[in-house]
Amino acid sequence: MSPRVSYDVTDLPFECTYPKCKASDLLRRHIRNYHPQEQLPPSRTQRACRACHTRKERCDGQYPCSTCQRRGVTCSFVESESARDGDNLPGYSASGLPRWIAQDHVDLYFERFHPLWPFLHRGTFDLSKEPCILIQSTVMIALWVEGGPKARDSAMDLHHQLCSALRSQMSQWYVPKTRSLESTAHVPMATYQSVLLQIIFACFVAKDQAPLDLALRYRLQAPDYELLVALVHSCRRVNMFSYPDMVARHDPTAPLALIWVSVEETKRFGLALYKVCRMCTGPASPDGVSAKNELLTLSDLSFCMPDSDEAWNAPVGVGAEFLREIASQANVRDNRDSSNWISESAGVFQDMHVAFEWI
Repeated sequence: MSPRVSYDVTDLPFECTYPKCKASDLLRRHIRNYHPQEQLPPSRTQRACRACHTRKERCDGQYPCSTCQRRGVTCSFVESESARDGDNLPGYSASGLPRWIAQDHVDLYFERFHPLWPFLHRGTFDLSKEPCILIQSTVMIALWVEGGPKARDSAMDLHHQLCSALRSQMSQWYVPKTRSLESTAHVPMATYQSVLLQIIFACFVAKDQAPLDLALRYRLQAPDYELLVALVHSCRRVNMFSYPDMVARHDPTAPLALIWVSVEETKRFGLALYKVCRMCTGPASPDGVSAKNELLTLSDLSFCMPDSDEAWNAPVGVGAEFLREIASQANVRDNRDSSNWISESAGVFQDMHVAFEWI
């Protein structure tokens, strides 16, 4: 008796029903090769939620899934171990985003958007390991950069979905004043980067929703502005932009290259967040004056300027010798010397008795 063989119906041969197509192939491979604009049918091997997995029940992979809704139980998902620990939002997945489409748009992101907003590290950005929320945030930006009406409509839809996910899961990444600092040793960088990308996207569309305020700032909608304020408050609570704390988050035996990428990533994220804070205001602050204390300022940036773009954008396998050669050609910065920190410039460029914010 031959062994029992299990098939996924989406991998069986079929006759294509798309107009003007005479090819015959396996369904999923066929759509990938001949109709890349179409959505792949779902594979039977989708991820089950925690409750369905425990009870060995069928799960549709959505959040919340229909089984949990019917049973009235909490629906949650166990994230892949390959993703950054603590950065995946529970219940959020990119199952609706085909991987080959995502890679094309991630490439477009780094080609067009990254040179102007270089706070993701391209050398270590791995589509198979990054949290879903960050992958879809980069795809959202790429769709907007692509520029076509259909692409921008898709970007807007993604923006609404991702912001909704971030707001509904704020307990996973927002650090309130009541939380002890001991519980914030881990910084969910990928989630913070995703929030920042959502705010930048909100700036793209803000000009169509409301005019610039009198200080020439983008007036964000209340939900987007609240995300920005929550991000700034969380970063402050964990001393994210303090150079000594950046280094202290790593084990002393960690590879220097790993520490360098992490510190550089945090610096560039901090500068990008500061830039966004200078560009934005909320609906309740007409001239941006009331936002002065709730958004990031120069005095928050307790670190030196980042290292060169050449080092930051170098391929991940270039080796330490190449990085040392680049460093020798640039001005050497002593990160440990607080007199070199950006925060020190606040005393020169800002004065509590001068309301005019020019930098």
